[in-house]
Amino acid sequence: MSQVLEPALADRARETLARHAWREAFDLLSAADQPGALSPEELELLAQSAWWVGKLPVAIEARERSYAASLKSGDKLSAAIAAILLGHDNTMRNQQSVASAWLKRAERLLDGMEENPAHGWLSATRGFQACIAGRIDEAYEQSSRAEEIAGRFGDRDLEALALSGKGVALVAKGQVEEGLSILDEASVAAVAGALEPSVAGGVCCATISTCAALGDWQRAAQWTDAQDRWCEREGINGYPGMCRLYRAEIKNLRGTWLEAEAEARRASDELEGFVPAAAAFAFYQIGEIRLRRGDLPAAEEALLRAHAMGQDPEPALSLLRLAQGKVSEANASIRRALDGPAKQPSWGPPPNSDLARLALLPAQVQIALVAGDHDTASKAVEELETLATRIPIVAIRAASAAARGALQLADGEASAATGSLGEALQLWTELDAPYDAARARILLAQAFAAHGDAERARMEAQAAKDAFEKLGATLDLRHADELLAAAHDSPSGRPTAAGGKRAVKTFMFTDIVDSTRYAELLGDESWQELIRWHDQTLRSIVAEHGGQEIKTIGDGFFLAFDDVDLTIDAAIAIQRRLVDHRRTQGFALTVRIGIHRAEANRVGLDFSGTGVNAAARIGASASGAEIVVSSDTLAASRRTFREEGRRTVELKGISMPVEIVSIGWR
Repeated sequence: MSQVLEPALADRARETLARHAWREAFDLLSAADQPGALSPEELELLAQSAWWVGKLPVAIEARERSYAASLKSGDKLSAAIAAILLGHDNTMRNQQSVASAWLKRAERLLDGMEENPAHGWLSATRGFQACIAGRIDEAYEQSSRAEEIAGRFGDRDLEALALSGKGVALVAKGQVEEGLSILDEASVAAVAGALEPSVAGGVCCATISTCAALGDWQRAAQWTDAQDRWCEREGINGYPGMCRLYRAEIKNLRGTWLEAEAEARRASDELEGFVPAAAAFAFYQIGEIRLRRGDLPAAEEALLRAHAMGQDPEPALSLLRLAQGKVSEANASIRRALDGPAKQPSWGPPPNSDLARLALLPAQVQIALVAGDHDTASKAVEELETLATRIPIVAIRAASAAARGALQLADGEASAATGSLGEALQLWTELDAPYDAARARILLAQAFAAHGDAERARMEAQAAKDAFEKLGATLDLRHADELLAAAHDSPSGRPTAAGGKRAVKTFMFTDIVDSTRYAELLGDESWQELIRWHDQTLRSIVAEHGGQEIKTIGDGFFLAFDDVDLTIDAAIAIQRRLVDHRRTQGFALTVRIGIHRAEANRVGLDFSGTGVNAAARIGASASGAEIVVSSDTLAASRRTFREEGRRTVELKGISMPVEIVSIGWR
């Protein structure tokens, strides 16, 4: 026990950790952390609390001091345990050379000691590191040894972690059913509350991430729900940031893209100082979501950032190049991803494993068919079908059937294509994956048209269009519109293309004040950098509040929301974020915002009509950093917002004056 730290304070810190009050424990121990003040045990408590509040570098530094103090006092076992934990922590940060050195140091310290649980923890950690590096056989052997040691000493935490490592390794080796069964067993122990929180969280994350990599979304969703219940029951705020990664993936599959991007953004913020590799994967998710929405510049920005942080940006980057019309570049890129030397991923399946190839093969089929590379597409389909036969997962069967149908369609086998694509549509629908189902419908429409069934072709194209419109998939919607237009022009067809629909939305218009002057003052490069920050910030806030970006207008945005209160909340959040930027950076843009709820014509993903014109004019009537809302819109709010004044304005093109309210947000 330290002579400097008050015993009462040490006991209080342990008590706060026991009830999972991580921040309170971290603050207590940090305040007492003076040179020589904390014992090795207390430094480990500081490391644990820092870990749970997402400060992994602080945890590593505390453990390094705990290791040194234990070694100095002659406690080789405690020093070895600290070294093992440091090996794990540095693996999480993708510092593999440092991690390996710490694990080697732990091995030397344990050498000659009678076997004890620390030997098992060393094997489990080595298995974790080997799996990430793609050394699957080694990962399985090390995890098996850890399981054996855990059984001899009755260490439930070590046993669960070892089982988790074995399960992941078996799945990566292609023994999917056996591996998933073992992962389920480990996860039951985790969510039952029988394990230490850090171990339980790690086990759940391994299970959910493996299910997600396989496309076993039903299993992933079930374990995510189970983990959420465990977190709530134990008073744990998740496994720092990690849970959001998997929620974002599931929401992406389900088609709730704005919510998915909001989850991924929060995950990237929470994980940046904790597990940078996972934060990079969050940016990959954001890029993939934006690609599906058809926002190609924003998708490229997110994917390049993920790449800069160490995340492999494939297959989304190749699909982005295809969407940009860079077919040869896309074809070369996906070939490199599949056939090039194995790259150690910062996050995700081991390189060159079945899991890694499963993510890439459907993209290769799509790109190769556009490029006219039939042989490559055919080989990719065959490999995908082989994997679908070996791995009994619905999403893999769906992707395989869709790929086969696309190849058959390209080969002129329209009748066979309708069967394959119909199967894919059924499976994607079963998985509640509306985007993938709609893409299957588009191909199915083409197959029916080629088969001479014009009526069924129009039905499938219209259903796909409605789905893309609801999802906000702009590029795919355009494709569906073109397909319907072609059917409309067909001599055997009849007009079915839907006209504009009426919808009630709360519209928001934003505009940068004095943008021309700022651009001239800052110069092109600095101005573009500032605009990128502005666009990224507003898109993030809009996504967090359930809004939809309709389009950019000049230097501002045209946005639509379903809820009045969330619209006003988003406007306030935008202004406050700009103030925060001004406070920290010394400068920020000034943005004016107008809000108006109205009925409008919806054509595709755009809106038009008098209500939209009124919303735009209301936005233009705002001054400086003002938020103005039409009084009728504010009356529809369920809450009370602080008003800074009302005035009546004449709006160009609107016959009657409109009363607007200035909202206080400071």
